[in-house]
Amino acid sequence: MADAVDGMRDELASLGDQFRRRLLNDREVRRSVDGLLNELNHARKAAEGRITQPLLYDLILLVDRIEGQAAQDDALTRSVATELLTILERYGMTRVPFARGPFDPGTQEAVEVLTAPTPEQRGEVAELVRHGYRMDERLVRPQQVRVYTDR
Repeated sequence: MADAVDGMRDELASLGDQFRRRLLNDREVRRSVDGLLNELNHARKAAEGRITQPLLYDLILLVDRIEGQAAQDDALTRSVATELLTILERYGMTRVPFARGPFDPGTQEAVEVLTAPTPEQRGEVAELVRHGYRMDERLVRPQQVRVYTDR
Protein backbone atom coordinates (compact mmCIF):
# COMPACT_ATOMS: atom_id res chain seq x y z
CA MET A 1 0.00 0.00 0.00
CA ALA A 2 2.83 2.39 0.89
CA ASP A 3 4.51 1.66 -2.45
CA ALA A 4 1.26 2.47 -4.27
CA VAL A 5 0.92 5.78 -2.37
CA ASP A 6 4.56 6.66 -3.11
CA GLY A 7 4.01 5.81 -6.78
CA MET A 8 0.91 7.99 -6.93
CA ARG A 9 2.77 10.79 -5.14
CA ASP A 10 5.61 10.60 -7.69
CA GLU A 11 3.14 10.50 -10.57
CA LEU A 12 1.25 13.48 -9.14
CA ALA A 13 4.51 15.43 -8.74
CA SER A 14 5.44 14.54 -12.32
CA LEU A 15 2.04 15.70 -13.59
CA GLY A 16 2.37 18.94 -11.58
CA ASP A 17 5.80 19.60 -13.15
CA GLN A 18 4.42 18.84 -16.61
CA PHE A 19 1.47 21.20 -15.99
CA ARG A 20 3.79 24.04 -14.87
CA ARG A 21 6.02 23.54 -17.94
CA ARG A 22 3.00 23.70 -20.25
CA LEU A 23 1.73 26.85 -18.53
CA LEU A 24 5.12 28.51 -18.98
CA ASN A 25 5.23 27.35 -22.60
CA ASP A 26 1.71 28.71 -23.22
CA ARG A 27 2.72 32.08 -21.76
CA GLU A 28 5.77 32.21 -24.04
CA VAL A 29 3.68 31.26 -27.07
CA ARG A 30 1.07 33.91 -26.16
CA ARG A 31 3.82 36.53 -25.73
CA SER A 32 5.32 35.57 -29.10
CA VAL A 33 1.94 35.68 -30.83
CA ASP A 34 1.17 39.08 -29.29
CA GLY A 35 4.54 40.39 -30.48
CA LEU A 36 3.93 39.08 -33.99
CA LEU A 37 0.43 40.61 -34.04
CA ASN A 38 1.88 43.98 -33.00
CA GLU A 39 4.52 43.78 -35.73
CA LEU A 40 1.87 42.80 -38.28
CA ASN A 41 -0.36 45.71 -37.25
CA HIS A 42 2.57 48.14 -37.50
CA ALA A 43 3.51 46.81 -40.95
CA ARG A 44 -0.13 47.01 -42.09
CA LYS A 45 -0.39 50.64 -40.99
CA ALA A 46 2.89 51.49 -42.71
CA ALA A 47 1.73 49.82 -45.94
CA GLU A 48 -1.63 51.59 -45.79
CA GLY A 49 0.19 54.89 -45.30
CA ARG A 50 2.40 54.29 -48.33
CA ILE A 51 -0.64 53.46 -50.43
CA THR A 52 -3.14 56.05 -49.20
CA GLN A 53 -0.89 59.00 -48.38
CA PRO A 54 -0.24 60.05 -52.00
CA LEU A 55 -3.98 60.00 -52.70
CA LEU A 56 -4.75 61.91 -49.52
CA TYR A 57 -2.07 64.48 -50.36
CA ASP A 58 -3.69 65.01 -53.76
CA LEU A 59 -7.01 65.51 -51.96
CA ILE A 60 -5.33 68.14 -49.77
CA LEU A 61 -4.30 70.03 -52.90
CA LEU A 62 -7.87 69.77 -54.16
CA VAL A 63 -9.17 71.12 -50.83
CA ASP A 64 -6.74 74.06 -51.18
CA ARG A 65 -8.14 74.89 -54.62
CA ILE A 66 -11.76 74.51 -53.54
CA GLU A 67 -11.25 76.64 -50.43
CA GLY A 68 -9.68 79.29 -52.64
CA GLN A 69 -12.87 79.31 -54.68
CA ALA A 70 -15.05 79.21 -51.55
CA ALA A 71 -13.76 82.68 -50.70
CA GLN A 72 -16.24 83.87 -53.30
CA ASP A 73 -19.02 82.82 -50.86
CA ASP A 74 -20.25 79.84 -52.85
CA ALA A 75 -22.23 77.47 -50.59
CA LEU A 76 -21.69 74.44 -52.87
CA THR A 77 -17.93 74.97 -52.97
CA ARG A 78 -17.75 75.26 -49.16
CA SER A 79 -19.87 72.12 -48.85
CA VAL A 80 -17.57 70.13 -51.14
CA ALA A 81 -14.51 71.34 -49.20
CA THR A 82 -16.10 70.27 -45.92
CA GLU A 83 -16.93 66.85 -47.34
CA LEU A 84 -13.38 66.36 -48.60
CA LEU A 85 -11.99 67.30 -45.17
CA THR A 86 -14.29 64.71 -43.61
CA ILE A 87 -12.94 62.06 -46.01
CA LEU A 88 -9.37 63.03 -45.14
CA GLU A 89 -10.11 62.75 -41.42
CA ARG A 90 -11.67 59.32 -41.92
CA TYR A 91 -8.28 58.12 -43.20
CA GLY A 92 -6.29 59.70 -40.36
CA MET A 93 -5.34 62.98 -42.07
CA THR A 94 -6.04 66.01 -39.88
CA ARG A 95 -5.27 69.70 -40.12
CA VAL A 96 -2.56 71.15 -37.94
CA PRO A 97 -4.39 73.61 -35.67
CA PHE A 98 -3.53 77.22 -36.51
CA ALA A 99 -2.85 79.71 -33.77
CA ARG A 100 -1.17 83.08 -33.96
CA GLY A 101 2.03 83.29 -32.00
CA PRO A 102 5.72 82.58 -32.47
CA PHE A 103 6.77 80.93 -35.71
CA ASP A 104 7.23 77.16 -35.19
CA PRO A 105 9.64 75.63 -37.74
CA GLY A 106 8.55 72.15 -36.63
CA THR A 107 5.04 72.59 -38.04
CA GLN A 108 5.27 75.75 -40.16
CA GLU A 109 7.01 76.92 -43.31
CA ALA A 110 7.57 80.65 -43.83
CA VAL A 111 6.58 81.46 -47.42
CA GLU A 112 6.75 85.23 -47.04
CA VAL A 113 8.02 87.78 -44.55
CA LEU A 114 6.31 91.04 -43.64
CA THR A 115 7.64 94.05 -41.79
CA ALA A 116 6.53 93.84 -38.16
CA PRO A 117 4.22 96.71 -37.13
CA THR A 118 5.81 96.63 -33.65
CA PRO A 119 9.11 95.22 -32.38
CA GLU A 120 7.21 92.75 -30.16
CA GLN A 121 5.67 91.09 -33.21
CA ARG A 122 9.02 90.08 -34.76
CA GLY A 123 9.10 86.32 -35.26
CA GLU A 124 5.31 86.06 -34.89
CA VAL A 125 3.05 84.47 -37.48
CA ALA A 126 1.20 87.20 -39.37
CA GLU A 127 -1.27 84.97 -41.24
CA LEU A 128 -1.94 81.52 -42.57
CA VAL A 129 -1.43 80.97 -46.30
CA ARG A 130 -2.14 77.21 -46.54
CA HIS A 131 -3.17 74.72 -43.90
CA GLY A 132 -0.76 72.06 -42.67
CA TYR A 133 -1.74 68.40 -42.30
CA ARG A 134 -0.75 65.41 -40.17
CA MET A 135 -1.33 61.73 -40.77
CA ASP A 136 -1.55 60.26 -37.31
CA GLU A 137 1.55 61.75 -35.63
CA ARG A 138 3.59 62.41 -38.79
CA LEU A 139 3.60 65.85 -40.41
CA VAL A 140 2.61 65.47 -44.06
CA ARG A 141 2.65 69.13 -45.01
CA PRO A 142 3.65 72.06 -42.79
CA GLN A 143 1.45 75.11 -42.48
CA GLN A 144 2.53 77.78 -44.91
CA VAL A 145 2.55 81.15 -43.18
CA ARG A 146 3.60 84.76 -43.48
CA VAL A 147 5.91 85.84 -40.66
CA TYR A 148 6.70 89.26 -39.21
CA THR A 149 10.40 90.24 -39.29
CA ASP A 150 12.61 93.33 -38.95
CA ARG A 151 13.16 93.65 -42.65
